[in-house]
This record gives sequence, structure tokens and C-alpha cells, in this order.
Amino acid sequence: MTSDCISVSLVNPVISHIKSLGFDTKSAIRDAQIDARVFADPDNRIPAAKVDTLFNILAKLSGKDDIGLSAGASLEARSYNLLQHLLLCCSTLSEALVYLNRYYILFSDEAPPIFSRKGDGSVKITFPINQDTSEQNQIRFDLILTITCQWLRQICGREFKLTQLLLPFNAPSYESSYERWLHTPVRFNCQEVSVVFPAFWLDKQLHQANPHIMNMIKTEVKNLAEKINNRALLSDRIRQALTQNRIEFSATQREVAELFHISSRTLNRHLQQEGTSLKSILTQSRIEEAKSMLLDNKQSIEQIAMKIGFSGRRTLDRIFIKYVGMSPAQYRSKRNHEIVTEVA
Repeated sequence: MTSDCISVSLVNPVISHIKSLGFDTKSAIRDAQIDARVFADPDNRIPAAKVDTLFNILAKLSGKDDIGLSAGASLEARSYNLLQHLLLCCSTLSEALVYLNRYYILFSDEAPPIFSRKGDGSVKITFPINQDTSEQNQIRFDLILTITCQWLRQICGREFKLTQLLLPFNAPSYESSYERWLHTPVRFNCQEVSVVFPAFWLDKQLHQANPHIMNMIKTEVKNLAEKINNRALLSDRIRQALTQNRIEFSATQREVAELFHISSRTLNRHLQQEGTSLKSILTQSRIEEAKSMLLDNKQSIEQIAMKIGFSGRRTLDRIFIKYVGMSPAQYRSKRNHEIVTEVA
């Protein structure tokens, strides 16, 4: 599995912000084991774990836990990467959101946000919630959210106003900073991460639209996205999409191909070159998920089989034995015994 990477364009605002407060960031960058030269190009990429380490060091250095919010709010165009410049040139917000979703990999390897119209005349931009969301990556989370809000205001104009923000965690100690920097009501302890605004903004003509420049940048963005995608095996990217809940275990070839903006034929060709197939990837991923779920004794094996997309326990038993060499019941018993032994 490839580790997630983050665009330097999302890191530079924090570096610049901390410098503007009078702090030296060189030692923090060094302590996070990041080569300082990488910050020269906003399209360079840094492993997410190192970014989180850097952000937490900088928060400790400055004594400000809300640096993700304050830094994102101070973002300047000189820190933009190619995708951000492309989004500024779009004719409508709807068009910009399509490109944001399609080329989000230029920002991050994480699952892209999705947008949807609601029946009450509003639009939601929803960020998938990772299972590993914690205090360790809270600053990065705040930063991406704030940059998104700033970007919306920049391309739509000063009159643009959000309706509300929905966040899945308890209000942190710096709760007041959210409304201070994001200028909108915030609701905590929701089941989602969403930015909400009136739907009429989707089709409104943007004041910075420039079709000529957009076409030139679009070619560069597409080429860079393909270059980044080619660095990782397609099979790894499919496994990553499964863990991010971007595709289901029951996904078809067409659905997976559409996710990566390729044809089913191209999908099969790449996987064959990597010595695998979509069926094999989905089956192996199901087995890994089953192994994890078997640690929870409250779930029956029949329930687990249904949750990972098998027709029933008999099918799970047969495939599990083939891949693991023992039945799910035997695996559960073995792991429970190992856990008891470790505790003792």
C-alpha cells in the first residue's frame, strides 16, 4: 500500500504563517525529517505522516493549536499549485468543483471531496472521513478545510457566504477560532465533514474566468496528474480506494475504471502488467477486512460475510480457507488465544 502524500502547496501556507509570527521554521523542518529544498516547488509532495509531524512541531513552537485555521485563512496566490490556478480560471463554480474532484490527487492522495445539491436549495461539499482522524492530523484537517473555504470566497467574490460547516468531532479548546477564521456558523459532533452554501452559486459566472489560460493550464494539470498516478501501481491505488470507501467490495470493472478516469480495457491491461486482476484485488481486500472484523467477537461469521459482500458464511469459509489456510472460526480462535497469551 502506498503511503498518502500531500502537496507542498498545502504545507507552504503554514510555513509562511509561522515565519510571519517571528519563529524560525528550519529546525522544525529538520526535526520532521523533511528536505527543505522540497518547499521550492508547490507541486512537490511530502508524505502525510511527515507533514503531520511538522505541523505539530510548529504548533508547539508557536503555542498556537489553531495554526491550521489561521494559516489557511492567510493563503496567498503565490503559494498556489497548478490545480489551484486552474480552478481560478473556470467559468462556473460547478465546473471548478468537477476539476477539483477529478484532479484532487494534485493536492493529496486522500479521497477527494464530493459535492451534491440538496432539496433545501443548498450545496454540500463533503470530505470523506478517514478512520485514522485524530489529534495528530487535526492541524492538517483544519488547514484543508480552511483553504477550501478561502478558495470558494476567492473565486466567487467577497459576497460569497457559507451557510454552515458540519464537523464530526467534539469542539476543541480553540472552538472560537473556527468562526473567527471561517466566518460561518460551525456545528460539531455531526456525522460528516461538510461545507454548506446556497446552490445558486454553482452556475453563477465567475469574475476571474479565463477560458484561454484555463485550456493551457488544464493540459499541464492533466499531465502532472498522470505523472503522479503512474508513480503508484494501479493495484495499490485500488486497494487505497477501498480503504477510503471510495469503492465497494462489490464494485464492477466499469465503476473502478470510472473512478480513475480510464476505460475498462485500460484498467485490465494495467492490472495484467502488474500480475493481478480486479477480482483478485477485491477478494484479497475482502479477506483482509474479514480478518480485522473477526477480532470483534460480537459479530457472527455470517454477519461478517454479508458485510463484505459475500452471499453467506459458506462462501466466506471456502475463500478464507483458500487464502489463509484455515476457516474464519479457526482464525478467530487462534487470534483470541494469541491476544490472551500476550496479555498474560
